[in-house]
Amino acid sequence: MSRSHLTAALLLLAVVLWMASPYLGFGVAEEETAPGAAGLRPAASGDEPRMRVRVRDSEARPVPRELVLYGHTEADRRVELEAEIEGKVVALPVAKGAFVRAGTIIARLDPRDRAAWVREAEALVRQRERDYEAARHLEAKGFRSENRVAENLALLERARARLEQARFALSRTEIRAPFAGILERREVELGDYVGVGDPIGVIVDLDPLVIVADLPEARLAGVRPGIGGRARLSDGTLREGRLRYLAREADAATRSFRLEFAVPNPGFDFTAGSSADLYLELAPVPAHEIATSTLTLADDGRLGVFVLEAEARVRFLPVTIVRSESSRSWVTGLPPRARIVTTGQGFLTEGALVEPVAAEAGGGPGGGGPAS
Repeated sequence: MSRSHLTAALLLLAVVLWMASPYLGFGVAEEETAPGAAGLRPAASGDEPRMRVRVRDSEARPVPRELVLYGHTEADRRVELEAEIEGKVVALPVAKGAFVRAGTIIARLDPRDRAAWVREAEALVRQRERDYEAARHLEAKGFRSENRVAENLALLERARARLEQARFALSRTEIRAPFAGILERREVELGDYVGVGDPIGVIVDLDPLVIVADLPEARLAGVRPGIGGRARLSDGTLREGRLRYLAREADAATRSFRLEFAVPNPGFDFTAGSSADLYLELAPVPAHEIATSTLTLADDGRLGVFVLEAEARVRFLPVTIVRSESSRSWVTGLPPRARIVTTGQGFLTEGALVEPVAAEAGGGPGGGGPAS
């Protein structure tokens, strides 16, 4: 037999012996010493090993609720200036983007025709006044009838009305700011001819600055005009303010209520149209202060914490966050006094038996490192 044939025969014999080993008794020792069924069977309930977790005694205290909304800034007032008479633009004293005080002239129309009409109307009034006074004197002496006096009085009143119209038209050649603000837009240039209703410019008042947000129907409770709060503006600045308006009718499409929160902006440092976060302060409620890391998300999506009950058994309780700051949260939904699991909660199930270890003092609310 050749060497290659001998090698092939030996390999075949080895494969056959390996496949038959379970039936020939080989490997029994390994099966007995390896972790077998006995090692995987759960221990009796009394002997079940308990997971060590850290717990912390907590007591509910009154905490001001904070409602967080997301909105945008708007001007307190905004007006679109329009021409009330026809005329040619002859002066634009204010540059676009400049601050103006109430009564500042924004644009001036050619006043020449209107000024002449005023002078003409004033002269006519003086004449009608003389005619009326003369008619009264003649009536007193019996030389003029009462009807003629009444006719002169009517002519005088008509002349006075024409004078008022002429003066009004002349005053409308100067288009003035109705309140202090910023000339946001200017729609005309020198030499333009404008008609009645043509746009001249837009003035916005940014003090106070108004933060507008939509309040969902489910969060309406406790929100009312006059409550305080803070607004975080686009650059991160926090400004204190007050809720000045809350709609009494919900938007038909979103079922939410428009609200307006006003913050001081005397220097017009902040602009309209930027995003802003709103933090409204609501009435205090009893709540527990915990570390945000203590919170657990249940399989059904509920947010809650594990608390320690009798016989060192844990129970999952859903909670509602009423306030949060950095790594801390204040929650409701727990008993007035509770032993809250602060470490190890991610491995617990409802009703599990644990070995509690008190959290270290000074670790902060819900603090403490991993249980040892």
